[in-house]
Amino acid sequence: MPVWQKGERKGSFKVKFFDLTTLNRDNSPTMKAALSVTCVIVLCALGMIGISALIDAQTKADLQKKNDRLSSLASDASSASASVSGGEETSASSSETTPETTESYVGPASSATESSDTSSSSETSASSAASSETTETTEQTVTEKEYYDQVYAIGNMNVRSGPGTDYDIVKTLDYGDAIDVVAETDNGWYRTYNGNYVYIVLTQKDPVIVATPTPVPQQTSQASQTTTAATTTQATTQATTRATEAPSNGNIDGMKYYGVCRITFYGPQANGDGSYSTATATGATCSEGRTIAADWSIFPAGTIIYIPNDPLGGDGYYTVEDRGSGVKGDHIDIYAEAGESMSTTSAEVYIVS
Repeated sequence: MPVWQKGERKGSFKVKFFDLTTLNRDNSPTMKAALSVTCVIVLCALGMIGISALIDAQTKADLQKKNDRLSSLASDASSASASVSGGEETSASSSETTPETTESYVGPASSATESSDTSSSSETSASSAASSETTETTEQTVTEKEYYDQVYAIGNMNVRSGPGTDYDIVKTLDYGDAIDVVAETDNGWYRTYNGNYVYIVLTQKDPVIVATPTPVPQQTSQASQTTTAATTTQATTQATTRATEAPSNGNIDGMKYYGVCRITFYGPQANGDGSYSTATATGATCSEGRTIAADWSIFPAGTIIYIPNDPLGGDGYYTVEDRGSGVKGDHIDIYAEAGESMSTTSAEVYIVS
């Protein structure tokens, strides 16, 4: 490239050619420095842009996580509020139908022949008095724990089908009756071995002494042993009484008179799976009109006894095939299909030799 350059002499010029080689040679350090600074600036700018974009993306991600967390907390709070509200409504509804569990009873001084209607009326009065003292009832879930023992009735009391006075009356027990229990509820009831319930406060653990008339053995009349008219008259009266008590197909002569025993009744025993068992302690199958449970220390297994005026209307002969923790002393428990609904009584007992 021609360049006009002023010469040494005034008014004279000389031509000098300037090309890329000359430019590169003359300006190489400056150009390199400029290019280096420019590259550094560009790289710094690109780095700052990248860092800014990264920070912005991280900020957005953190904000999204916070929003999701707040939404989850709000949803949990709403569910908890709905659950609490529903529980309060259920509790309020259930409290209106909570059964009363107060049962009245007749103490030892009461008559043993008092009717169950009177007992039920007393229970109703006691329940009304208890409810008047309580302004608000709350629902209670009845729970049971295993408790095996034998207790005794301290008055005329009802045996119910459930742990509360609103359940049906299965039967009525007399003062002193023994009760085998297998569980205790948290609302004050015992569950008996046959699945019914008795009120705990109407029982005690110590046996109740029930006064019974002392039996007077009847003497077999022997005409040869008496010579007086008075003795003959007494023997005749005893013979007449025996003839009245003896069954049509048997004779009490030769039997050993034991005395008066308390007579109760039991039926098929409930199993845990809803079925019923009729097996006895001797391995035999219970049979109505034959099987009885007794205290084996008094009436060993296999003993045959005779009960005049059979409570079941049979011939009066029974065999000891079973026993139970509640059958002690002068107590005979007769097996009957409807045994649980039959009333306790007493009768004279003879041992068949």
